[in-house]
Amino acid sequence: MKPTLSIVILTRNSMTVIQRLITSLKRQDFAFPVEYIFMDNASSDGTREYLEQLDLSPLRVENVPEGEFSHSGTRMRAAALAEGEMVAFFTDDIIPQGNDFLTALTLPVRQGRAPAAYGVWQIDPATSDPVDAWLHNGWYKDVIELVEPVSRFCWDFFTPELRRRLCNFDNCASCIRRELLLEVGFPDVPYGEDMLFAKRLVLGGHHVALAPDARFIHWHKVSFTYLMKRMCIDQYLSIPEFDIYYIRRKLGVIKAILARSLHRTWIAFFKVKMPFWRRFYWSAYNFKILSADFIGKYIGVLDKDSARGFSPINRRLLRLQQEIVQGIQSRSIIRY
Repeated sequence: MKPTLSIVILTRNSMTVIQRLITSLKRQDFAFPVEYIFMDNASSDGTREYLEQLDLSPLRVENVPEGEFSHSGTRMRAAALAEGEMVAFFTDDIIPQGNDFLTALTLPVRQGRAPAAYGVWQIDPATSDPVDAWLHNGWYKDVIELVEPVSRFCWDFFTPELRRRLCNFDNCASCIRRELLLEVGFPDVPYGEDMLFAKRLVLGGHHVALAPDARFIHWHKVSFTYLMKRMCIDQYLSIPEFDIYYIRRKLGVIKAILARSLHRTWIAFFKVKMPFWRRFYWSAYNFKILSADFIGKYIGVLDKDSARGFSPINRRLLRLQQEIVQGIQSRSIIRY
């Protein structure tokens, strides 16, 4: 029987996380035939061998050689291999919540309300950052659930913030009508292909849907360097695509880090229940990631004009931006 849904999962040395996702997918009450396609990026920890022995049928494990992975290209390769009417993309470290996750995620596409839908990421305060969970687990309530098509004329008059908001999309857990995906395609970028794909859709006469009942746990502790590079790329891509600048000046970076760090420290000590030592731990962790976040965004806005005159710091940061951009183009960050 031809599958209705092709589930595509990207992996690389995923043994510490992939089993949680597989367990959750096996529990799904989904009334349509499914196929599984794993795109494995040269794993060396036994991931490929684990996937090949799974009792999932039909099952395909494709090898993505070292240096050939990209978030856009690897997903498009999987879409070309898929046989389902719809393709669901998951990263290896999400944990779908409830047995109706697949039903909820695919619902807007199956009903014809939108050719593309994405799920709702959540943070488990018991195992992850409880401050981040307190702040962000309700994010989806303020998001447009069904984005209407937009003309280029109107787009040009929208604020940068509205443009970016209209293009919210998340390939950590998404469902797309395969025929349209092959026609439109993910942009050939190493990172941020999901938001740029959403832009192509809304400007191309299509809807984009949030599936509010398709919730999944997704959070991973990150290093300062990882997040700084990621935010640099995010800002670097957002300028030409949305004309949005998250931060413009070094003083603004300092103010943003201090203000938000104080806010999160206040939450840790007065809003979230946890052991006293954990309040200090998560406050320090949040200071670190906020510093990486805003420093990365500042690096991403720099251009040649920023480095003119007596600005040795900006010149050094501009060189760093160029190194980050060149690095991400040659080898994508595998996890969002």
